Amino acid sequence: MPRSRSGRVRAPRAYLSLTAKGVLVVAIPVCALLAAMVVFYQFQQRMRDAGASVEHTYQVRVEMRRVFIRLVNAETAVRGYLLTRRESFLEPYLTARKELPDRLDALHRLASDSPEQLQRWSRVRALVARALDSMEALRHAAAGVPELESAESDMDELRAELTAMENEEDRLLMDRSAAQERAQQRLRAAIFVGGLLGLLGGIGAAVLFNAKIARRVRQLEEDARGVAKGQPILAKIAGNDEIARLGRTLKETSELLTQQAAELKAAHGLLESKVDQRTADLGAANEELRQANEVRQAVVQSSPLAIWAVDLEGKVTFWNPAAQRIFGWTQEEVIGGLPPIIPADEQEEQREWLERFRRGESLAAAERSRLKKDGSRIDIVIWTAPLRDAGGRIRGVIAIDSDVTERKVLEEQFRQSQKLEAVGRLAGGVAHDFNNLLTVITGYTEMLILEAQGSPDLLEYAHEIQYSAACAGSLTAQLLAFSRRQISQPRIVDLNGIVSRSIKMLSRLIPEDIEISTHLDAGLGRVSADPVHIDQVIMNLVVNARDAMSDGGKLTIETANAALDADYAGRHLGVTPGQYCMLAVSDTGVGMDAATRSRLFEPFFTTKEEGKGTGLGLSIVYGIVKQNGGEIMVYSEPGQGTTFKIYFPTVEVPVEFTNGEDRPGQMRGTETILLCEDEEGIRKLVHKMLARQGYRVLEAETPEQALEVARQHGQAIDLLLTDLVMPHLSGLELAKAVRDLRPAAKVVYMSGYTDNRITHNWVLDPETAFLQKPFTAADLSRKLREVLGSSAAA
Repeated sequence: MPRSRSGRVRAPRAYLSLTAKGVLVVAIPVCALLAAMVVFYQFQQRMRDAGASVEHTYQVRVEMRRVFIRLVNAETAVRGYLLTRRESFLEPYLTARKELPDRLDALHRLASDSPEQLQRWSRVRALVARALDSMEALRHAAAGVPELESAESDMDELRAELTAMENEEDRLLMDRSAAQERAQQRLRAAIFVGGLLGLLGGIGAAVLFNAKIARRVRQLEEDARGVAKGQPILAKIAGNDEIARLGRTLKETSELLTQQAAELKAAHGLLESKVDQRTADLGAANEELRQANEVRQAVVQSSPLAIWAVDLEGKVTFWNPAAQRIFGWTQEEVIGGLPPIIPADEQEEQREWLERFRRGESLAAAERSRLKKDGSRIDIVIWTAPLRDAGGRIRGVIAIDSDVTERKVLEEQFRQSQKLEAVGRLAGGVAHDFNNLLTVITGYTEMLILEAQGSPDLLEYAHEIQYSAACAGSLTAQLLAFSRRQISQPRIVDLNGIVSRSIKMLSRLIPEDIEISTHLDAGLGRVSADPVHIDQVIMNLVVNARDAMSDGGKLTIETANAALDADYAGRHLGVTPGQYCMLAVSDTGVGMDAATRSRLFEPFFTTKEEGKGTGLGLSIVYGIVKQNGGEIMVYSEPGQGTTFKIYFPTVEVPVEFTNGEDRPGQMRGTETILLCEDEEGIRKLVHKMLARQGYRVLEAETPEQALEVARQHGQAIDLLLTDLVMPHLSGLELAKAVRDLRPAAKVVYMSGYTDNRITHNWVLDPETAFLQKPFTAADLSRKLREVLGSSAAA
């Protein structure tokens, strides 16, 4: 038999493995617990059976009470019916007849475990049937006393039987409850005994474990801590179980570690120097990386360009402040979702590009349309680049967007200004010759009308020529007004009179299915404006209204006095409070949406088909209104028609205006006029106009001839009427020379030119009188009387 270190003989269990020792230690409490579990299960089963019996007894009692309650309710219902003869009282009775068979069947099933209860159930069923029959008889009888007594007797018998059944169930309940209590007591005893056995077994196992195993494990733990501190294990390890083998392995490990420690100490010095060098290099690299990240972060965060990124699923992973400023969505709103800036009509293209991005393709300076949070669109130029992970695989795409909306607007404005400049140069270039021709046509047409009063056909032809010339002059004036090259000649005018004259001219432009209505304020004030300009405003607004009513409608022109107060001016930028004359043009046409209204006065903007509009009409209207110090408001909704309201400031009316200075009989004169015009046709025409108005005319073809006449004429020359632009000597220079010879002579300039140099240099000087070609005899006479005064009028 083996011996220990002290020479004593070892017990055989010293050579048992830890597994065998563990089985031996655990077997005792496990067997005790198994025995306790068997006993516990048996007592548990008995308690469950006793509980089921108690529950069964309660169910029997509940069913008996349900049967009795149904019969009592039925009896009460029949009695109520006999007293009131109201069918509604029979509802409990009818319910009882319907439900009692099921209740009796349920009671039969529950009482089947007791022969005595089954006998009582049979008697109850018979009594229930007899009671229901008695109630049915009472229901159809005349409520006699014998029937009532019979029904009451049946109910008493039934109550007695049910009471007997209930008493029997009470007895059974007591017996079964007692059985259940006994089962519970036995179960508690079994639990106590089992627990006690388990506790004692556990204590025994713990004592055995501590005595034979735990002590050796603690020794092994102390040896391990010594090894960790570099202390060798000197004691010999006895035994052959797992703990002994582990101890020998630990001792061998201790010896190996001691040997390796010496080797590691030698290598430690070399390693430390290399680590110090690597640490210094890594620190420098980290600092460079930190600075580069700071620069990158500063560039991204402060960049005026929208920088954002998406993963391969198209979901946003980065969104810089410029993207928030440009598009309106915050970082919290877009991160993790699909980019909301892609318009619906570009979603398919976006998906196609996402596939191309996955293949590593990029965009460079591509123009796209994007959505803002407020629903508006902007134009951008986009650059993209793939984002790759450490392995070189594409993990997303970064996009850089530049908002070029303002640049495009400026480009469009530049193109529009070029168009305006081209139109202005064209208009200014042809205005002189064209207006000279119109002056001759208009003047001779007026004379023809006067001469053809006795011939209706000739008179009609003359009026047609006059109308066409007026339209041609209006067209030229529109082009000049649009190009801002027309010379404004404001005077005090009556809007009602201009509207009335314009309607007569424009009636030919309006189809028969459009009704024209005017509402003119008889007490309308006066405004200071160029009547030609007002004609152009009315014509453009009427034509615009006509085109908006392709299926017919109603066109309304109205005038009224209006007072725009400070509150109104505060709501409309640029409006000055005061008294105004309002001119409104309304139609019942298709109307306009907000987007159209916002661009309404842009040059060349039109919603009409190609060839049906130039886009200049409303721009001309806006320019004229502003040029004359007015304001224009637009009210329109789709399908609700449109109303343009124009406000011109009201002016004081001079006495001569109210006295009727425009009457033909007051426009004649007797003064001497020196006429200088290099165009022969115009010179002859103006000569005849002046002669017909009573003036004495001195005619000259060139400035040199005019100066000669001024020197040679022996009488007074009251006024010089000269063309502004002539060869060799301008009208301005001629006027200066004539005034040197004739200081008292007045000067009126006339011209078909409207170049800016004329407008800015001296034509708009308040001291300068100017007559724009083409003009009529009345225009000529009025201008002369303005300069010479009305004292010589006939």
